[in-house]
Amino acid sequence: MDVEALVEVDEPADLTTCSMQELRSVRDAYQEVENGLSYARRMVQGRLDTVSSELERRRGSDEAGLVDRLPSALAGGTRGPGLPRPPQDLEPPEWAAAVVAELDSVVSPAELGRLADLDDARLASAAERIATYERRVSTARREVHARMDRIQEELITRYRDGASVDDLLP
Repeated sequence: MDVEALVEVDEPADLTTCSMQELRSVRDAYQEVENGLSYARRMVQGRLDTVSSELERRRGSDEAGLVDRLPSALAGGTRGPGLPRPPQDLEPPEWAAAVVAELDSVVSPAELGRLADLDDARLASAAERIATYERRVSTARREVHARMDRIQEELITRYRDGASVDDLLP
């Protein structure tokens, strides 16, 4: 799955010529992409945390078994900086399944269930490949956020410049 291509939403070059409806439509399209990339990123990070936890155990820094370590490994970094956002009950877009399928080709769910059986080289390779994939997803997600911010700035500018009540309504 080409996660970088997901960022390409049909967006006018000059936002100042767009109607409020067009701006909202583009923003909504980016929001759907962001929802999918956020879902994919959580899936990738969960696998990376799991594999990294097994690597730490092998280095001797933790004697607990993988199952015992999973709650703390998967809970780390669950809250980012900034103000908390209200929870959203959003289904990921259909294409998110392709992102997870690509992740399965890096480290399958079956391999996750038997990490202790993998040799050190395979485990280290899996960790690196997952980390590389995580960087791709995160980079695409940051780009989507930058584009959403541009759209939002244009909307805010219009609100400040006195858009009519009809323009402000969705």
